[in-house]
Amino acid sequence: MLVSRVVSLCCAIAVLVIAPVVASAYVIKTSSSGASVHWTVSEVELTPAFVPGPSSVTSSVAQAATAAAATTWRTALAGTVDVVESTTVVAAAPHGNDGVNLVRWAIDKADPDIEHGVLALTFVAYRVSDGVIEDADIVLNSADFAWVTAGAGCKTGYDLESAMTHELGHALGLAHSADHDATMFATGGPCEVGKRDLTADDQAGIDELYPAPVPMPMGGCSAGGGSGGLAALIGFALIAVMRKSRAAAAGLIVVGLAATADASQLRRLELADLGHDAALVVRGHVVAVTTSADGELETDSELVVDECLAGACPATVQVRRRGGERGDVGLWVDGEAAPTRGEEVIVYLRRDARGQLRVLGGVQGLLHVVTVRQGVFAVRDLRGHHVQVGDSWQAGALEVTDLAALQRSLPSRTR
Repeated sequence: MLVSRVVSLCCAIAVLVIAPVVASAYVIKTSSSGASVHWTVSEVELTPAFVPGPSSVTSSVAQAATAAAATTWRTALAGTVDVVESTTVVAAAPHGNDGVNLVRWAIDKADPDIEHGVLALTFVAYRVSDGVIEDADIVLNSADFAWVTAGAGCKTGYDLESAMTHELGHALGLAHSADHDATMFATGGPCEVGKRDLTADDQAGIDELYPAPVPMPMGGCSAGGGSGGLAALIGFALIAVMRKSRAAAAGLIVVGLAATADASQLRRLELADLGHDAALVVRGHVVAVTTSADGELETDSELVVDECLAGACPATVQVRRRGGERGDVGLWVDGEAAPTRGEEVIVYLRRDARGQLRVLGGVQGLLHVVTVRQGVFAVRDLRGHHVQVGDSWQAGALEVTDLAALQRSLPSRTR
């Protein structure tokens, strides 16, 4: 219809004009079909599996923190969806699309559901065609992080209720916000409890995803939220700027910009440490990205190796990450490093228990290669992430490293 085309055009113009200054910075996760990822059931039940867990947090206290986070979202949802905690306690198990929304600790670095240096991961299983969520599992990383449940007297550790509130936002279909104050931006620094409460941006995101059942006027549109496309365009623009001069590239190291779509709270991993722990460090071109044909729902990126920086590299490597889409089944895992077809990258790789190569340290182990007249640079994009450096937290930024300096950071055993 002509009317719908005119309205769509107006909406597109409004988004382009308003997006740089609009107050709403939330992002709603969408499937490849364009459908918003969301629940359609009236009640989402969380099932605790907090044994085994860290010594600092008992299972009953962890359940109380989870229940408090559920109450926060239940209030925000205003009756559209009820988020409750099950009274049934089950044994901890790896994530799975089994209809049980498990919340558990990962206490071993070898746990398949955590990534080194990432505070927590949420696994959201959904239907590709309509975005309907079928299962959501939350895994809290106590192998790399210390946890607490009270603000008073806290000196170190991460507030469980704040983290749970953030992860539940993912479980409901919200990706990461560009608003640094929003609960959906990050869960905060050690001992911070402010992220237990939602901001207006969080509320706006959940209102759009789960609108109250009232008639909507025809022909309207909204410039808030979105799928994060603007952030991607900004990223391309910045890469273009970097091509102009070394000074411009260096300047970008300290500039914090709009959040990327899949941000996380990270403990900073230095390139030297990644190099020490990596099985392989590869520079290459991504020639294909496909859904894995075997086992769990995961995605494979095939890289043609241009240069082997560490380890014994084959001519091509297959890098696997959690999540992807197969048929009408999708799995979304926030914070995963996702090499894109056609780009040149440097990846720090580890082998999992099955021998599959994965990016070490999530997004911190993936660098984009940029060639300029002054040389070759490796760019690590941590924009939108909340990064712990020592005892302090800072907004992530573009980090630019000269390729020669990167090579020098690798242990001598791997050169």
